[in-house]
Amino acid sequence: MSSAQATPKQSTTERGQEGFEGQRYQDEGTLARLAMSELQRDLHRVEDQARMAQQDAQGSRQVAQHARSAAQQAQVQARQAQSQAQQAQAQAQQTQNLLQQAQNQAQQAQGEAQQANQRAQQALGQVQQAQNQLQQAQNEAQQANQRAQAAQERADQSSQQAQQAEDQALQAHNQAQQAQTDTGQIRMAARQLQRV
Repeated sequence: MSSAQATPKQSTTERGQEGFEGQRYQDEGTLARLAMSELQRDLHRVEDQARMAQQDAQGSRQVAQHARSAAQQAQVQARQAQSQAQQAQAQAQQTQNLLQQAQNQAQQAQGEAQQANQRAQQALGQVQQAQNQLQQAQNEAQQANQRAQAAQERADQSSQQAQQAEDQALQAHNQAQQAQTDTGQIRMAARQLQRV
């Protein structure tokens, strides 16, 4: 009699346990679906961020390429200016040598006669004035050469900076592309987990 009453009590307990387990499995499935939905939203957000980073890196790369082209053009112009300044300096030196020869000839003519001496003095003054003007032109050519050298150095520095910016932009582009690839792999793994 006592054993006959124990059997229904045990069945009720088991049914309650099974209901509790079923509810727990249902709650766990709901949590898993919520977690999967949150993971998918995170993946979409990461994909959008990676895509924006890739676009920014591409834009930075194009800007760096334009800057590098401008720096190279400035470098070529600086070299041309330096070459022209060197040519002007050489021409000034050559003209100064010719004027020095003329001055020597004028001094030689001064010793020939008093009348020729007056003309030679006048010519000597003109030669001296021309020599001073030429010396000034030579100094200006030398200053232009120094400015051209400084411009070339700045152009070289700009070219190096543009090269560094282009390398950084390319690295950012590669990183963004790698992030996009990693996001795709994570997304594929998440889909596989969702199927399971």
